[in-house]
Amino acid sequence: MDSFTASVDTQPPTQLQTLRDVARAVSRLLPQQWSEQSTGGRSLDGVKSAHVLEFATPNGERLVLLINVSRSVEPRDIPRAASRATSLAESVNGVPVVAATYLSPRSRTILEDSGVGYADTTGVVRIESGAPGLFILVAGADRDPWPRQSGLQSLRGRGSARAVRALVDSIPPLGIRELAAKSGASPASVSRVADLLDREALIVRTKRGPITEVDWAGVIQRWARDYDQMRSNTVYQFLTPRGLANFEKRLIDTDSEFAATGAFAAQQFDPVAPARVVTVYTENPFALADALDLREADNGINVILLEPYDRVVFDGTLIRDGLPTVTPSQLAVDLLTGPGREPSQGEEILEWMKENEHVWRT
Repeated sequence: MDSFTASVDTQPPTQLQTLRDVARAVSRLLPQQWSEQSTGGRSLDGVKSAHVLEFATPNGERLVLLINVSRSVEPRDIPRAASRATSLAESVNGVPVVAATYLSPRSRTILEDSGVGYADTTGVVRIESGAPGLFILVAGADRDPWPRQSGLQSLRGRGSARAVRALVDSIPPLGIRELAAKSGASPASVSRVADLLDREALIVRTKRGPITEVDWAGVIQRWARDYDQMRSNTVYQFLTPRGLANFEKRLIDTDSEFAATGAFAAQQFDPVAPARVVTVYTENPFALADALDLREADNGINVILLEPYDRVVFDGTLIRDGLPTVTPSQLAVDLLTGPGREPSQGEEILEWMKENEHVWRT
C-alpha cells in the first residue's frame, strides 16, 4: 500500500490529518463484504485524538475499532500510548489501534507485545481481532520521513560502534564515564548513543545516574539497521585453491592477527551446514593473503578478508577450537547484515547468546 501523505508533504501530517488518513486506509483494508455502520466513522465524545469505526459482517457480527492518535511516537512513550488506546477502546467495547505519523520498527514491536493494533501515515497497518476474526498486516516505511533534527539519529560510525559494543558486552549498572573508559569512545559520543537507545526504549537509566538495564538483543538489532558487514568494512575477495579445510588449518597456524566472523565463525558457536565462504577480519589483508597463498578473484570466491572499520572488532576475541573469532555481539551484527542466509544465522546466534550469556558478557 502506498504511503498516505509522506510522499507529498515535507512536513509531518497534523493530528487531524493523521486520524483522517489512517481511518480511511483501515476502512479500505477491511473485507468488502463488511459494511461500515457510519460512513467515515465518528469522533469519540470529548476526545479529539480518538476516532471510532464500526463495521458489521455478513453474519451479523460487529467490529469496533478505536483509533487513537499519539502525538509522541518515540518507543519509550509507546507503552503510555498503548495504555491510553486500550482504556479508550474499553469504553466502546472496541479493538485499540494506536495511530501516528510514523511508527518505528521498535515501536511496532512494543505495540505487538502489548496486544494493541497500530497504523501510521507511511502505510504501516497491523490490526487483529478474535471476534469477528480479522488479521491485517501491511508494511510501510522503516525510516522516519520526518526525522528529528536534534539528537543522534544513527549508530553508524566508530564512536557509536564502540559505545554499542561496550553496552552490549558489559553487565549493568553502567555509568557514561565507565562506558567511555571501557570502549575508548568519548563520553560525549557514549552519551549521544545512550540518548538514542533511551528514546528507542532499549535501555533503562536513572535520572542523572547509571544505565541499569540493557535490552542487548534489541540494541544489536537496532545497530544492524545502520551497520552493514560488507559496506562498513573494506572488502577483499580471494580464492584458496586447496579448499577451505586446508585453509582453516593454515589460518590457525599463522602468526598474523585476525578474527573470524560470518558463517565461518558461526559454526564455532552453533554448528550448522559448513560455511562455503570464510570471512576474516585482518588489518593487513594482502600480507595475510600472501602468507596463505590466496589468489585475488572475482568469481569462485571462497575467502573474504575484511579490513575493519575499527579495531573494536578484535576486542573480546574468543578462541573456539583453536580459531580466534569475534565476540558474539560483533558476530551477531555481522551475520544480521551479511549476505545469503547469514541473517537467519544471526538470529540463531542471538538465541545462543541468550542461553550462554555467562560465556560472553562480563
